Amino acid sequence: MLTPDDKIAFIAPECGALSLILRIGDVVVAGFFSPDLTEPMGEVVSTFDLPTYAERESAAKARIDELAIVHILDGWDLISA
Repeated sequence: MLTPDDKIAFIAPECGALSLILRIGDVVVAGFFSPDLTEPMGEVVSTFDLPTYAERESAAKARIDELAIVHILDGWDLISA
């Protein structure tokens, strides 16, 4: 079983949509969920074409931070993941 190294969850106050962002090593996975739908509204997987694992992991950490900042600036509320 995979265990995320980082996980962040947000809720959109106006519609109740949820966003879950995970970092597993050097990969970032994001999913967007609507309370009205049974399937995710969207899924994104980010990988990084860099030569070493340390560089890819660093890029993944920067990407999850960037996604969190964008959510906060867009008005999403941070919730417990």
